[in-house]
Amino acid sequence: MTSRAVLREEQKTATRHRVLDAAVRVFTETPFVAASVADVAAAAGVTRVTVYAHFPDGKADLVRGLIARVYATADRLYADLADAEWTRDTIRDWVATAAAAWRRLAPTIRVVTTTGAIAREPGDRGQYVEAHERYVALLSSGSRWDGVVAAEAGQRVLMAVLQVESVLTVWAVGAWPPAAEPLDLLADAVCHLFAPALDNEGRNRR
Repeated sequence: MTSRAVLREEQKTATRHRVLDAAVRVFTETPFVAASVADVAAAAGVTRVTVYAHFPDGKADLVRGLIARVYATADRLYADLADAEWTRDTIRDWVATAAAAWRRLAPTIRVVTTTGAIAREPGDRGQYVEAHERYVALLSSGSRWDGVVAAEAGQRVLMAVLQVESVLTVWAVGAWPPAAEPLDLLADAVCHLFAPALDNEGRNRR
């Protein structure tokens, strides 16, 4: 790819992100039904044609783009967890990192939570199911789960992932009691579910 082509691709990606950032602001400030693609274009400083070039189905495509942004962040977080050595301390550190990422995504998550059904197509299994299948496959494989039936390892991972996402989502959007930070308890819950794998990690180090 030539340097000019690389530059065009970078500009295209930057414009897409600018439009998605504008969509978060517009959908936060204006009821989704009342908001228009023109509103998003104005907030992004681009034309309606530009918005449709990136999101042909208009508002529904914008919501899909925001959902994809959330899952792209989750993909990176779970890949980091898969690469880490699983101890109580490393999992607590990972939970803190995930919480910080969820905090940054809080405005997007609020929009996705209220508008996500609009992006769902008939018969579509959805990014939700596909993403969680990826996370289970990623985190339930490997020697750390030696001696654990594959189905049980998968269930433990899925339950941990669902707890992480539900707790961090409620916490990030401000619905958690302000005086009660959940991160230590969440790390304890993940460690409890990952206990057989943590035990294997310990045996592998000895």
